Amino acid sequence: MYILRQIFNIWLLFISIDNINAELRSLPKRVTAEYGSDLSLSCTFQNRDSDETIIQWLYQNVTDNIHQKNRNHWRPLFLNTQSLTPKETRYSMQQKIQHINQTFITYSTILTLSKISDTDEGLYMCKLLSSKTMEMTYQVRVIQSLDITPKQLLIPANEIGQYSIRLNCILKDNHMNRRHHEIYWWHNNKRLGSQTNRYARIIKNFTQHSFISTLFYTGEPINVIGKYICETEPLRRYISVELKTTNSSG
Repeated sequence: MYILRQIFNIWLLFISIDNINAELRSLPKRVTAEYGSDLSLSCTFQNRDSDETIIQWLYQNVTDNIHQKNRNHWRPLFLNTQSLTPKETRYSMQQKIQHINQTFITYSTILTLSKISDTDEGLYMCKLLSSKTMEMTYQVRVIQSLDITPKQLLIPANEIGQYSIRLNCILKDNHMNRRHHEIYWWHNNKRLGSQTNRYARIIKNFTQHSFISTLFYTGEPINVIGKYICETEPLRRYISVELKTTNSSG
C-alpha cells in the first residue's frame, strides 16, 4: 500500500509540472545571492488538515528573461522532504507542520542551497497541492560580491562645523550587461535618498562588471556618526562611523 501511495504521489507531481506553465502566477520574488555563500528560500502555507497534502520544490533554469517563449521544463527537487535529485548533495530541506486548531495547519518549508554558483541561477517554486493549489516563486540571481569601503571610519572628536564622509558600495556581477541592480543606503535604520534626506547625496557609476553606489553624507559630526548599511536585497554590508577618542587608533 505504501509503494502504491508513493507511485501516486510521483505521478501527481509530474502531472502538476506539465500544467505549471499554463497557470497564472504572480511575479517571482527576486533574490540576490553571493557566489560561494549559502542561500535559504522559505515558504509558508496555511491549509486545512489533510493527509493528502503534498509540498513540492521545483527549479527552472532561466535567468532574468522569465517571459521567454521557449521555456525550459520545471525540474522537481523535493516531494515533501524526499529528495528527487539524490546526486545533488548541495540541496537540503526542512519542513515543519504546526497545528493552528482542529481544522487548519501551517506548513513551513525551507530549501537551502549551499555554496551557490552561477549554475544555480533561475526560478525556484514551492507548491502546495491539496484541496486547492498554492505556490510561491523566487527568482535567484548570483553576483560575485558585495562590499562596502572604507571598512572603518573615525571622525576627530574635536571636529567643529559641517563634516562630510564618503562611502562606496561595490557590487560585482559578471552579467552586469544584461540585468539591472539596485543598491539602497540606510543610516541608523532610516532609508537614505537624495530626494528625502538633505544630508545625503548618492551617485551611481557602472562599469562592465560592477555597479558602484557612492554615498556622500554631510552634517554636524553628532548627526553623521552611526551605523550605515548598503543593501541589495537580501544582501547587506555594514560600517559604523564613530567619533575618534584619545584611545582610538587610525
